Amino acid sequence: MTRNALRTGVWVVAALTIVVASGDNLAWTAEQSWVERAVHNFGEPINTLWAEGELSFAGDGTLVYCSAREDLAVAPGDPKDLYIATFNPDTGGWNTPVNMGIPVNAVPATDVDPLRLGDDREPWITADGNTIYFKSDRLATTSPRNASDLFVTHKVNGGWTTPELMPYPISTDAGEEHCPAILQDGQTLCFASRRDGGYGGSDVWCSEKDAAGTWQEPVNQGPSINTAAEEFHFSQAADGTVYFTSVDPGARADWISGAPRSWERTAGGRR
Repeated sequence: MTRNALRTGVWVVAALTIVVASGDNLAWTAEQSWVERAVHNFGEPINTLWAEGELSFAGDGTLVYCSAREDLAVAPGDPKDLYIATFNPDTGGWNTPVNMGIPVNAVPATDVDPLRLGDDREPWITADGNTIYFKSDRLATTSPRNASDLFVTHKVNGGWTTPELMPYPISTDAGEEHCPAILQDGQTLCFASRRDGGYGGSDVWCSEKDAAGTWQEPVNQGPSINTAAEEFHFSQAADGTVYFTSVDPGARADWISGAPRSWERTAGGRR
């Protein structure tokens, strides 16, 4: 997948649909033909004249994504906020998106640290629609330099809780963790990090919960996935295939797939 140098928006594409879907929505994805799964712009009210970014779906079709739209931002100059839109089965589209507001979205706090721009993005909503993992710079620090961490918010009594930092060993002081995703087992969290012990740039790391529900020490996914360049946006389809983005030294970005737990690297569209 190549980056758009002019502006970004939300599109439906075969690979992207698999990457961002979760739970029951994956079964729906698998039933579509390649023609039906051709690239389609989401259009209004999801896409706007501002840049829309990473997105994910709950099992009921609820869409969570980030947008740089200025008309509904929680504060002036806020780079991106998280938005949520419910699926309307009668129209086959999404209802008007709603800014998730404060405290899910953070306002800029550059007076505390210049890296705290109020940038909230890369949401991953669980299949049941009750938990969202995302990247935020609300606790970013200049020294040691750490531009982002992973946070989690839960839906309780119809509202979303104040996001909590996912503490060490998930978030670190210098890893700039981002791009969280839960795999099909519901117990494995994968994300990108620049922490020590990787192959260079952002690597994909995965952590599993123990019996008490505590995230364990993340494991680097190895040289079949990670390179000296950048790997991120890692997720898994219902059949176990994983998809992620890799940016090689030639600045080419491809969706890559591999078999679960025995990763075999193949460039998107050239398997």
